[in-house]
Amino acid sequence: MVEPLTEAWIQAMDAAASTHDGLLAATADMALVIEYRVADGATWHVRLEGGTARVITGPADKPDISFTTGPTTAAAIADGTLDPLRAVIDGDVLLSGDPRVLVDHRAVLDGLGDVFDALRHS
Repeated sequence: MVEPLTEAWIQAMDAAASTHDGLLAATADMALVIEYRVADGATWHVRLEGGTARVITGPADKPDISFTTGPTTAAAIADGTLDPLRAVIDGDVLLSGDPRVLVDHRAVLDGLGDVFDALRHS
């Protein structure tokens, strides 16, 4: 298993997302960029558009939505011991952008979560 929140982890997430047929099919008619920032740590973004799914190191130029948190919360979300929604509700994750995009693309985001869950158990 790759250590979460490292460059190797981001690369493994990209490999899993960019080759997942179900996820790629679900992104055919959409465009969404989600950025993740860990205070004093990693920053990456997920780009879902036109039948592609990529996880890219570094900040996005114009994310539709972004999440910022500390390293402890990020690690708990990454290893699956903390529900991301619970972290947002509790104020442990700060949200920037329009949260309606999450509702609009919920099925695709659930699929993305399944892809990354499989990575946790590989």
